[in-house]
Amino acid sequence: MANPSATPSSIPSWMERLDIKSITDPSATPFSYLVTAFLLAVVVYSLQGPRFPKNIKHLNPKGPLEFSDTRPKKEFVYGSRQMLANWFKANPNKPCRVISDFGEAIVLPPRMANEIKNDDRLSFTRWTYKAFHGHLPGFEGFGEASRESHIVQEVIMRDLTKYLNKVTEPLAQETSMAMEANLPKAANGEWSTINLRSKILPIVARISSRVFLGEELCRNEEWLKVTQQYTIDGFGAAEDLRLWPAALRPIVHWFLPSCQRARADVRVARSILDPVLKKRRQEKAANGGKAEHDDAIEWFERTAKGKYYDPAVAQLVLSLVAIHTTSDLTCQVMTNLMQNPEFIAPLREEMIQVLSEGGWKKTSLYNMKLLDSVIKESQRVKPTGVASMRRYAEKDVTLSDGTFIPKGGFVAVSAHDMWNSEVYEQAEKWDGRRFLRMRETPGAGKENVAQLVSTAPEHLGFGHGQHACPGRFFAANEIKIALVHLLLNYEWRLPEGSDPKIRTFGFSMGVDPSLKVEYKGRQPEIEL
Repeated sequence: MANPSATPSSIPSWMERLDIKSITDPSATPFSYLVTAFLLAVVVYSLQGPRFPKNIKHLNPKGPLEFSDTRPKKEFVYGSRQMLANWFKANPNKPCRVISDFGEAIVLPPRMANEIKNDDRLSFTRWTYKAFHGHLPGFEGFGEASRESHIVQEVIMRDLTKYLNKVTEPLAQETSMAMEANLPKAANGEWSTINLRSKILPIVARISSRVFLGEELCRNEEWLKVTQQYTIDGFGAAEDLRLWPAALRPIVHWFLPSCQRARADVRVARSILDPVLKKRRQEKAANGGKAEHDDAIEWFERTAKGKYYDPAVAQLVLSLVAIHTTSDLTCQVMTNLMQNPEFIAPLREEMIQVLSEGGWKKTSLYNMKLLDSVIKESQRVKPTGVASMRRYAEKDVTLSDGTFIPKGGFVAVSAHDMWNSEVYEQAEKWDGRRFLRMRETPGAGKENVAQLVSTAPEHLGFGHGQHACPGRFFAANEIKIALVHLLLNYEWRLPEGSDPKIRTFGFSMGVDPSLKVEYKGRQPEIEL
């Protein structure tokens, strides 16, 4: 997640921090000359980037005498949503250029999503590697997810998705235990006040680890703590480091506290998993090479087929992506339901009916269609970014409308159609039945596209095309199981006067990390 403590004043302005007088003074020390030489190297480095076309409108360009991009980057980081909304309202079919926290990028209108969705010249893995500093210590998780061998992606798409048929009931059982541990019911039935995100994170971490690593490690408090912490520290450190010029990042990261925390998280994760991995290999060797387990450790070994990968970091990144997406969306759904409590009773009725008839099965989760609609609507209102389908151009690309994307350039697709009243009726309003109505409208042809796991240019919550979130099927099931327990076991409300905010930081969007809510226990109508 993003660093909630970041403010405009905390953004480093590396030019402002220099003692210019000491550099220009004839009696300056040799160190000052070294600083001057280094600054020149930074300027030369910045001039070596991709050359973006001048005919695409630049929304926040540097001034003629600005050597640093700190000012325009700051403008985008704290005003990205309004900046892009203003442009696309006036120019709905034209791309624009921005200096973002990721660097300079072209932002395409949603109508271009289908054109680039399967273009192999535009790489998601390279974008991840570049944007999340995959070459630096502390960011090994992002580097592992960016390997050209696509081992992480294959494990998620093939093994994890296939495994969902087997784990619905075990996930539900683990969720019950996770709820009891993190959301105890007061004996006197009184309301308790909690930070929503801080309680949802450990629940999601535990049920995710139940699938990835089995019963033993999913209850290992040290492992659960480090996976939660790396979810916060990894994304936060990446954001902090992006605010520095690219040429300085290989040095600066050693001194930034957030990057130091991310490196410490990786060390702890290795210390926990390395003995487990060693024991697994010994067991496998003693068993004639046959695996005794069916979990993510074995999936990675099987998928790698001898190719190099980092097994400890692979488990860390699997937890990272699962916890980040699932916890954020779960928090958003709960927030919207507390703002619209009239939806809670019909959701409970659906949950009770479906589980009474079919029990904890994958098909039961599919049949919770109102719940599916509610989650998709919350994702529409607050996706994980103001732009999706972020890519790195590995070659020069010219699109059908003439838009030129230079090799080495970043590109993304604006998500503004998700809030566009020409696309969605009363788009500014949260309507939990919106996508259910689409599925049920005869002849509308929306049965599939209106489902949570479906993607489309007008709903980029999970991306779109060949690089759409591969773990969205697992995330959808996990979120539904969590919400069943949250709604049937507890009553929820916002404190009086509460006004939850959506946090926007550059291209990223997240729930309010400081949001406090109130809950109390209730007796579920059926045994969970």
